[in-house]
Amino acid sequence: MLSCGGRNSLSKFLLLLRYAGLTCAAILLTGRIYAESPSRTPLTTSRVTGAPEPPPPYLTPRVFPKLHFANPLEMVVAPGSDRWFVVEQHGKIFSFPNRQDCDHADLLLDIPTQIRTMPENDVMGDTYGLAFHPSFAKNRYCYVCYVVNGKPKDTPLPNGTRVSRFRVSETDPPRCDPASERIMITWLGGGHNGGSLKFGPDGYLYISAGDSANPNPPDSHNTGQDISDLSSSILRIDVDRPSGDKLYSIPADNPFAKTAGARGEIWAYGLRNPWRMSFDRQTGDLWVGDVGWELWEMIDRVQKGGNYGWSIMEGPQAVHPDGKRGPTPIIPPTFYFPHSEAASITGGYVYRGQRLKELVGAYICGDWETRRVWATRLEGDKVISHRELANAGPRVVAFGEDRAGELYILDYDVGSIHELQPNPDSGSNAVFPTKLSETGLFASAKEHKIAAGVVPFSIVAEQWADYATAERFVALPGQSTIEVFREPVETPGTMFKQQFRIPKDGLLMKTFSLEMERGNPASRQRLETQLLHFDGRAWHGYSYQWNEAQTDATLVGATGKDRSLSVRDSLAPDGARVQTWHYPSRSECLQCHNPWADYRLAFTLPELAVKDQISRLKNLAIVKGPVERLEESLDRDGKPFVPLADPYDKSAEINRRARSYLQVNCSHCHQFGAGGTAEIELRMEFGTPDTKTVGAHPTQGAFGIGDAQVVAAGDPCRSTLYYRMAKMGRGRMPHIGSQLVDRPGVDLMHDWIEQLGPHSATVRGDETAAVARLYSLNQATASARAPAIERALSSTTCALQLLHAIDVHPLPPTLQNQVVTMAYAHPDAQIRDLFERFVPADKRLKRLGSIIDQSQLLAVPGNAPRGRALFLDKSAAACKNCHRIDDQGSKLAPELTHIGKKLNRTQLLDKILDPSKTIDPKFAAYMVQTIDGKSLVGILVSKTGREVVVRDAEDKELRIPAENVEQLTKQTRSLMPDQLLRDLTAEQAADLLMYLESLK
Repeated sequence: MLSCGGRNSLSKFLLLLRYAGLTCAAILLTGRIYAESPSRTPLTTSRVTGAPEPPPPYLTPRVFPKLHFANPLEMVVAPGSDRWFVVEQHGKIFSFPNRQDCDHADLLLDIPTQIRTMPENDVMGDTYGLAFHPSFAKNRYCYVCYVVNGKPKDTPLPNGTRVSRFRVSETDPPRCDPASERIMITWLGGGHNGGSLKFGPDGYLYISAGDSANPNPPDSHNTGQDISDLSSSILRIDVDRPSGDKLYSIPADNPFAKTAGARGEIWAYGLRNPWRMSFDRQTGDLWVGDVGWELWEMIDRVQKGGNYGWSIMEGPQAVHPDGKRGPTPIIPPTFYFPHSEAASITGGYVYRGQRLKELVGAYICGDWETRRVWATRLEGDKVISHRELANAGPRVVAFGEDRAGELYILDYDVGSIHELQPNPDSGSNAVFPTKLSETGLFASAKEHKIAAGVVPFSIVAEQWADYATAERFVALPGQSTIEVFREPVETPGTMFKQQFRIPKDGLLMKTFSLEMERGNPASRQRLETQLLHFDGRAWHGYSYQWNEAQTDATLVGATGKDRSLSVRDSLAPDGARVQTWHYPSRSECLQCHNPWADYRLAFTLPELAVKDQISRLKNLAIVKGPVERLEESLDRDGKPFVPLADPYDKSAEINRRARSYLQVNCSHCHQFGAGGTAEIELRMEFGTPDTKTVGAHPTQGAFGIGDAQVVAAGDPCRSTLYYRMAKMGRGRMPHIGSQLVDRPGVDLMHDWIEQLGPHSATVRGDETAAVARLYSLNQATASARAPAIERALSSTTCALQLLHAIDVHPLPPTLQNQVVTMAYAHPDAQIRDLFERFVPADKRLKRLGSIIDQSQLLAVPGNAPRGRALFLDKSAAACKNCHRIDDQGSKLAPELTHIGKKLNRTQLLDKILDPSKTIDPKFAAYMVQTIDGKSLVGILVSKTGREVVVRDAEDKELRIPAENVEQLTKQTRSLMPDQLLRDLTAEQAADLLMYLESLK
């Protein structure tokens, strides 16, 4: 999981983040093998660079341009000196004079080769922090935090994280005497070590210590609230006054110095992975950046004895709300970032320099993953301003402050040093191609003829795109290449041994075309060209809409748009298919192209199309470096790799086809941390039993299916996964990237689920018989057929059986029309939605869709009585399923009897459109993970030493014996579904809002 990893072992974390990483397979994907001889013309025409939005107010240019470090983690200045010291992750520390023309750095200490205090069988881990004694000019003491691991595989040691004192020579350049090492203090080694060292204004040494754990499960050592150990804390020690057998003493005013059972060294606690801290040189305030887990990144202005919540809380959200708490109250962060802005925070400094006067007094911090830098001002505890200063710059691993208070930024990837400079172009209009013909990627946009140097590719398993087909291309600027490099298979989140780095301004491009008369290729029209652009630091998605004349395409605005299409289709009602083509917003692009899915989606080893593509690409100089053959590649467990299959190729094995379908259509959201509200894992590398779908209770509703499971082995009609794919309207999947039912895909899911196990007896024989009987009633009158149709539509399960039967063996037209008419008039929306695709477009409900103009919707007049009826209809708006008004409805969600007193229509609409923005703590969802691997989600009713009780989305109480509970975790997303209004009409939504506002 990217966002929750913190910086355990940064080498592993970098492996997970891989902003510029592409797997070896990425390049294998370059599609079809063309007849022309291999050659590559340099791409010199691309004008895709920068961004459509105005540039940020500051730039981050490189300083000390002749210096380069290998994965640096910290930079500090020694007291009384202008000399910089830089700590490299793998144990070397260098120094250099503060001159821009400096052309080399001098070695201060090489811990792996010079230190002799490690036990014989132990190995050097990472080096994290460096600090110089305030009286360094006199005593020449420096302090280093580094880690020692055991064998095998870097086993954490109880005293693996250590802070040692060394003596530095007075020579020029200075050297550290390795024999002078004295180990001052140690604590548990492991994932999150913290390791930041700072001397405070009081002369004491402050040390940050993480929870010594890996990301999952969170706080596995239960140390966050435990002050009997040193982990998850800020420590404060007196290094000038040894005490007993220690080379330090505990200051008498430390908050827990006299607390029985506590480690007196602790100054504050409840921190997950405090990554970089600093003292405000004017006020003496201690600032700490704390790397979050699943949702938030925290900045804390640390107080004496402060409890910052981990792992009871992660910022404002609970993680282990019922866990044992520390002796002091939990203090909320001073401010925090959602993971949409930051995903691995790096603490900074309050700026007290002179060069950037407009930033004086602002706290400057940055983010490792998103590479953004912010300035935040406070008055007391209140944030009065917060703005982004720079983005897409260095991978911010640390800030440095020189003697004059000027700030520097240390980049981990390149090993360079940067500073903030005002951007002279800030606020100006960005130069970015607004027409596809202006991108330089086409020799002729009208003919869709690509420019020289743009290379086509294809993939094995295409995502369902509402009947559209895609052409794919990769474009690298000039003669640049994609570098192949090797990484070990280490973690569950890292699947491939070989990876690629794409150069700055590299592009992946995809053009969607649609047959305007189904089955007639000559009727195909281009609808959209998508660009996925790598700016050297991060990926960005852009959509271009083709014009009716098919001569060019125009850049779609940041908020996206919809377009209505009419397609001649003999299989559609009335021979015409009316569909909406959705052009995604910039943020929607990144919902799928997210860091957890590794951004580029189709550029993965499972998508290999033709084996010969590797040699073709090497001949084209698209790739360079060692490239393994596909058959030699390994998966994350070191097993021989099995590639994806074309889901629509019936000659392929059905499990590979079905899992390939779920991989390309669903797994970018439905994997740990990626945003899917259902806690299922649909990546193909997970075996079917590990997907948490088979036999799993659906957490987002059962849709009226009796004894529903996400996947009911052997019984598709009890499987919500199958139902969601088969339906229209609320709850349809996949809900991103498509709006029409994929008939072949639905049939594939049906057959796959059916062969997973024996058919259960849940579907009663009379329901099956009711469906079968319809096929014998073609000659009967309409009135005689009606009772049989009603029986076949008597439940969601039975209706789902009927739908599948019709798809496989269509009924005679007259009979089928009567079935569809009765089904679409059915009072239960769960059944209506299954048959909507058979209804002509002009007779369907006109739904709001995914793009809702709030001002337009609020202008629609509403009718409160109709809104009340809609609220009480369990299958329409589904409000009653969870909420209660007076004595009507459920207690699963907040009661709304007097909601009109609290919120007006605008506020109500905002709550409905973004239900996870704020969640009432009493109605937060909790996940219960049991020791047998099951996951249950619901509202926490009670928790005792005997059992945990949660109320699920169907308002049923689930009781789990305490001894069966492995973990109880508060969820970051509301049980209330996103886009709840998408499948209502504007009039229905207005009625609902009017009714809720009337509840005074």
